[in-house]
Amino acid sequence: MAKNKGNFLKSMKNFKVSRYTKVTAFIPLVILLAAIIVVVALGTTGAGGVRKGSYTDAVGIGIDFEGGTILTVTLGEDVENDYEGNARNIIDTIEGFGVQVSNYQKQTANNAEQNAIQFRYKNVDTDDNAINERNTNIREAVNALYPDRPNNVRYESIGATAASDLLNKAGIALAVSVALILVYIIIRFTLMSGFAAIIALLHDVVIMFCLTVICRVQINTSYVAAMITIIAYSINNTIIIFDRCREYLKPLKGQKNIDYNGIGDMAVRDTFTRSVYTTLTTMVTVIFLAILGGETIRQFCVPIILGLVAGFFSSVFIASPLWAAMSASFDRTKEKYAKRNEVTYEKDDEGEEQIVAKSIKGGEVETIRVKNLTAPSQSKPKNNAVYKYSKKNTQFKKKK
Repeated sequence: MAKNKGNFLKSMKNFKVSRYTKVTAFIPLVILLAAIIVVVALGTTGAGGVRKGSYTDAVGIGIDFEGGTILTVTLGEDVENDYEGNARNIIDTIEGFGVQVSNYQKQTANNAEQNAIQFRYKNVDTDDNAINERNTNIREAVNALYPDRPNNVRYESIGATAASDLLNKAGIALAVSVALILVYIIIRFTLMSGFAAIIALLHDVVIMFCLTVICRVQINTSYVAAMITIIAYSINNTIIIFDRCREYLKPLKGQKNIDYNGIGDMAVRDTFTRSVYTTLTTMVTVIFLAILGGETIRQFCVPIILGLVAGFFSSVFIASPLWAAMSASFDRTKEKYAKRNEVTYEKDDEGEEQIVAKSIKGGEVETIRVKNLTAPSQSKPKNNAVYKYSKKNTQFKKKK
């Protein structure tokens, strides 16, 4: 065991993240492709409690953003004994009131008596009173199916207008968070660091969303809170790495052909242990909350766990190589611009000075002679006039 630990630490001393950029860039694409396949498969086949042809439900958009009603029926051990049979009976009862169930799923609790089946359907009414009246009738009808379990049905409803307003506010919150982070990083570090950090954050958001879809976690207000939390947590690890990069760059300021990949590799090696420990300690706490907490806590904790994985991956394997590539490209661009606008002074065979401008066209340097510089003619004053300063006043007088 100790030998394996020693080998791991030895390998970390020589670890270069820049060697694996192609592999690390390929992994997010695989996750994105897997999420697309899951959505298409569920929406096409109607498996997993998703209505056939409903790709929105296959993604798992909650009623917080879509508008609708969630009906929860607590059946205890009957959920495990005859899940599909109970679900079908309840769906037939609900749809008898003119609504269509778009999604249903099993909910298990630590206490088997609290096991339930959750149904989701869109509201067909626009008036709140009509929505409540229809949902009340549905609840009473479902209660009548299980006379030995009175008051085992509860529902939660939200209107389409409130859902749209909530979605807009969530989008504004995310946009403001990302913009403020970008401004801070540009001021604190460099422009390339800011762009690299924002791209890494967008990676976290996309991968967190894809993992949420694959793991069948509902996307609601708790999910938005979890996403903002992960953005703040992930950028912290990225800033630590960029701070170390800045320290290594200080002695090299003004030099050319800087090895940004090497600097990024050293920064990752210096902060790798810290990133692993902070991620693991946070994840352990969140995992226990997800296991021991209720359904509401679980809907917040599971996206956090997925986001921690995505954030660690982007901070270590995405942000540093991206910063190195963008910084090197920026330096090359500045060098080309400087050569394109380079101006020198030369003398021709006759000793006359010329302005020589160099421009780059099609990758070749082209020399352009702008004009000749000749010494200005010095004409002698007429009549050898000499101007003398007079002490009597402040005017110049001509001496005859």
